[in-house]
Amino acid sequence: MAKRGIQGAILKGLGARDRTITVVGAEDITARFRRIWFHAETLLNEIEVGPTAWLRLWIPDPNGGRAQYQRAYTISEVGEEPGRFAADFVLHEPAGPASIWARSVSGGESLEVMSLGSSIFEIPAELPAGYLIVGDAASLPAINAVLRTIPAEVEIKVYLEQHDPLDQQIPMAKHPKAQIAWAERDDADTLAKAIESRDLTGWRVWAAAESGSLKTLRTRLKGELGVPKSHAEIRAYWIEGKAMGNQWRG
Repeated sequence: MAKRGIQGAILKGLGARDRTITVVGAEDITARFRRIWFHAETLLNEIEVGPTAWLRLWIPDPNGGRAQYQRAYTISEVGEEPGRFAADFVLHEPAGPASIWARSVSGGESLEVMSLGSSIFEIPAELPAGYLIVGDAASLPAINAVLRTIPAEVEIKVYLEQHDPLDQQIPMAKHPKAQIAWAERDDADTLAKAIESRDLTGWRVWAAAESGSLKTLRTRLKGELGVPKSHAEIRAYWIEGKAMGNQWRG
């Protein structure tokens, strides 16, 4: 039996249900970005599926032990066939359990998933003057969903932190008023410094990137750029030098 520890028990207590998904295909978008296609008979009918929705995947121990590693992944695509959907994996180096698993799967493998805590990107009733979107390769699946959701008449500025030259080869959703800029990461200040100084009155912010980068970004948004906290949706997708999610040893 797999081991999940106290975190797994807490999720169960909060009402999270285990569901099984099966790998039905995989495709390499770039050498370090892989799309895995899954099938689950009833999952998409039982959860809220929308822009930036995500699932908690329980990744098996790459060493063959009983441990499972919880990692969250955005539902990047929903297929035409019922129950079919995809999630995109950045193939990090050094590789963690999810990267190791994603590199090797091709079809037939199964995973347990939970959906508790997922959030959906929504446009407010009063249309914003613009959107400032900040992220990196790990959040590009969610950013693509956001770009597809924002109305065509709304101005968008996208700032992306580059960790590898291949990051810029990852396909991005098209938006007629989106301007995209990449900044090669030097340190945790790179992303915040890359954002141009401008009037963001009436704008909204959606940001998902490395935790240290977001700390600096929050300071600049609150100070110089004057963005109210209520107008900014910010979440850390990963922490440099540390695994996100939970791991439990069997």
